[in-house]
Formats: sequence, C-alpha cells, structure tokens
Amino acid sequence: MANNPVMDRNPYFRGPTMPNGYPSQTQYGQQYDAYGQPVYGQQPGVNQFAGQQAYAPQAAGGGVFTPGSSASATMTYDDAMVKTTVLLAFTIITAMLGAFMPSKAAMPLVALTIPVTLGIAIFCAFRPMVGPGLSIAYATVQGFAMGVVTAALENLYPGIALQAIIGTLVVVAVAVGLHMSGAVRTTSKGNKIVLTILIAAFVYGIVNIILVSTNAVDGMFGLDSMKVGGIPLGIILGLLLIFIGGYMLIGDLELVHYAVANGAPKKFAWMTAFGIVSTVIFIYWQVLRILAVLAGDR
Repeated sequence: MANNPVMDRNPYFRGPTMPNGYPSQTQYGQQYDAYGQPVYGQQPGVNQFAGQQAYAPQAAGGGVFTPGSSASATMTYDDAMVKTTVLLAFTIITAMLGAFMPSKAAMPLVALTIPVTLGIAIFCAFRPMVGPGLSIAYATVQGFAMGVVTAALENLYPGIALQAIIGTLVVVAVAVGLHMSGAVRTTSKGNKIVLTILIAAFVYGIVNIILVSTNAVDGMFGLDSMKVGGIPLGIILGLLLIFIGGYMLIGDLELVHYAVANGAPKKFAWMTAFGIVSTVIFIYWQVLRILAVLAGDR
C-alpha cells in the first residue's frame, strides 16, 4: 500500500522519477541483493557496449540482481496476480469458517485477532521482504475475524453481508479502473497525507474500542454513533477511509508496475500481493462499518 515501509526501503518499489510516471532507466546500474539491499563494491552488471544488461554473479542463498534484467527469476505481473489470488482465497475460506463458527466461541477469538494482525503488520514493516508465511498468516487471521464479525452483524441486520461484499467490489473496481486509465496517480505529498490520516484513524479506533469495552459510551458502535451535523461520525470517517483505501490500492498497483519494470526477484510477488490484499481487507472493514452504523441508526 501507499507508504508501506517494507516496500519504500526497497529500490524495486521506488516511485517514478520521470515526468511520464515510469521509473528512470538511470537507476538500473546499481546492483541489489535478493532482499532489495544495495550491493557495494560490485561492478554494475551492464554490458556497456551491447547496450544490454547482463546477469551479475549469483551467490548461494541469495544472489545479486541487476534491476531491469530479463532473468526468468524476475517477477512478472502474473506472479503478483497469482499470489494475490492465493491470499484472497485464504481470506475467503477462513471468513467462511469464521461465519459458521458458533458466535459464543468465535467472539473471544476475534478479540485476539487485533493484537495478532497488528503484530504481524509491525513485524513485516521491519523486515526486508514479506514472504508467503507472513502473508498467508495475515490473510487467514483477518479472514477469520471478517467472517465472525460479518455473521454477527448479519444476524442483527439481515442483508448487510452481501451489501458489504458488493460495496467492496465496487470500490476495488473503481480504483483499478482509475489506475489502468492513468487518471489518478499517487504522489509523495499525497502519501504523507494518507499516512497521517491512517495514524489518526488507528488512534481513534483504539480509543473507541476502550470506551466501548469499558461502557464509557453508549451503544455498540461507541463514538461512531455520535452525530456531527446530523450524520453519525462513523459514516463520515468510514467514507473518508474508503477514499483513502482506494488511493492506497492505486498505490499498490503502481508498486507492482515498478517491481516488474525494475526486474525485482520473483519472491517479491508475495510482498506486492500482501499490500494489495491488506488494502482490500481494509476497504471491506470500512464498507462494513458504514453499513452497520447506518443500520444501527435507523
């Protein structure tokens, strides 16, 4: 996603350096290891006379890659989409399992998913690369929580589950369309604004959970039920965060483009898939939040 610290530290995911929005070819002379870290003391793996990039020597357990090489071990769009599909499959399957699990047994487990997913996200932020293990673990835990919470809300407000799924698909489709058309591009300034809003939303969410769990506020939605200008605060914030989620998804898709253009190793496909799926999950939670607050306000 936009402002993903894991991706920002890797040269394979660096933003555009040319006016047309695509990576500059001048960065391709630098070599990087399999984790995207620069390798110093090596000659750039470029054939200056033939005008083609050559393979740099591969070391056991993690070789040296020259961004932009045509090696079969480099990432492709299909790699990213396949890994994204795998993670979405894990999310959907565990969501279905959570939905059919008895609520009395499932709800206490949902409370545990908050620190678990937060821990995974923080751990990933300090790693040079996100592999299949962490990606699948995150998708599985989030999927289970989504299923349990959605099923509980479906019992209270019949039809909300289908509405949430359709709403998420619409937001994702619009974001993908904007990305493919080139109508919207992420910017450094925009990413900073998004990061600030996300941090504020995270703090707000923690405070709201504490207030609801301690019965300091009335209602199951806490501060989200408080009205601003006659509109529940949860709806206002939810709409804002859906817009943010769409922007982040566009950024995730841009990072796939940069990774492919820069010749990132195949294993980086898991990282791009992790970004895309975590953003889609984020969008789903916000859509479900808005629908739940709307239904509870009737």
